[in-house]
Amino acid sequence: MSKDYGQFCGLAKAARVLGERWALLIIRDLSIGSRRFKDLHDGLPGVPTSVLTARLRELEEAGVVERRAAAPPHRGVVYELTPYGRELQPALDALGRWGALRMAAPEPEDIITGSSLAAALRAGYQPGAAAPAATYLVHAGPATAWAHTEGGELTVGAGPPEADPDLVIRAGPQLRLLLAGRLSPAEALRRGMVEIEGPHAAFEAFAAAFQVPLEADLHSAETIGEGRS
Repeated sequence: MSKDYGQFCGLAKAARVLGERWALLIIRDLSIGSRRFKDLHDGLPGVPTSVLTARLRELEEAGVVERRAAAPPHRGVVYELTPYGRELQPALDALGRWGALRMAAPEPEDIITGSSLAAALRAGYQPGAAAPAATYLVHAGPATAWAHTEGGELTVGAGPPEADPDLVIRAGPQLRLLLAGRLSPAEALRRGMVEIEGPHAAFEAFAAAFQVPLEADLHSAETIGEGRS
């Protein structure tokens, strides 16, 4: 674990727990759901087994992660966030939105995982959007995640949902532009950048409920607002 900063400061204590490499991404994946060690390793390409083992042990010692027996009929052990660890979710979502401000398109070496896609949907959810209860299944390249909205509440998960979705979305990197509002649902369909299975109205509702802006667009909106004042 990172060396203590020697300050009686909440941020300093948080940095001590979260500052090691891979720690935040492990917590991100566990915030989507419990995981076996192999599932975590497979979902974090590039993390050495020894590093993942060390980070999990450190996060357990910090009271952020715990192990429990897998639910029948499965065997073995799964990792999950403790109640203390789940308190990090708003901070994770805020950091995800902040990091995405300058993510217009993925770099050639960038990958998308089911957990990272689910976390992005959660971070971009707009609870004030007037949308009917619906389950969305989203394929972004090789990654798959789902989101269920109902009464302003959101549930997300990696992979396919247990129930049949109301809308299936298939997209590549262009999904980022849709979430940023640079690409309208109608334009995305017309230009073949996104394919859907389900009603167009549900796709419109999805675009309204999940928004992850880009920094340049935020600054443009501020400039326009200042010009009108």
